[in-house]
Amino acid sequence: MSQHVPLSVSTREARGSAETRRLRKAGMVPGVLYRPGGDSLAFQADEYEVRRLIRRGGIRSAVVDLTVDSDAPRTVLFTQWDSDPVRDQIIHLDLQEVDLTVEVEADVPVVLEGTAQGVRDGGILDQTALTVRVRALPDALPRSIEFDITDVELGASVHVGDLVLPAGVTMVTDPEYGIASVMITRASLSADEDEVEGEEGAAEGGEAPTASESAESEGE
Repeated sequence: MSQHVPLSVSTREARGSAETRRLRKAGMVPGVLYRPGGDSLAFQADEYEVRRLIRRGGIRSAVVDLTVDSDAPRTVLFTQWDSDPVRDQIIHLDLQEVDLTVEVEADVPVVLEGTAQGVRDGGILDQTALTVRVRALPDALPRSIEFDITDVELGASVHVGDLVLPAGVTMVTDPEYGIASVMITRASLSADEDEVEGEEGAAEGGEAPTASESAESEGE
């Protein structure tokens, strides 16, 4: 069972843009908790605490024990948040209440480990997908999925189907969807051309004459 993340919030009664601005100026984040089969609940949370949790990484698949107004904790997932990049501030948060016995879908970060062979040969790694969508029981959701790219060569790609999932986790994203590739660059092409030219030159020239052979040729 994965470790749960605690978060405490309080309900908010007032709505509207003026109240939202007041909350943000006070260092709070307005949010909404969606509950299956029930009404949504408006809340406010400490912006610093929310930002800290998000920056830890993998928060979309982390099970959160949410305490609302000192009530018993609810099991929720982070589903969406909006941020102000200029102020480096979270400005809105959406949570979804879940049942630990029912499978859910979540976006999980893909972490590429190692240095690709193609990069060592002068190429550039281009990671086109930072997350993939999986399905599992809330407690079985991985915080991240790692993939070792050490053997990925120039021009090669990594696809969703190449990822290895933990037990109890099912991939939702198309297996053919690209995760990353090693792009061929001018530098890598030049290195290949120089290597080919060097090999061709050695083959055409044959073995260089020894000093004694050169002397005998001059004497003749």
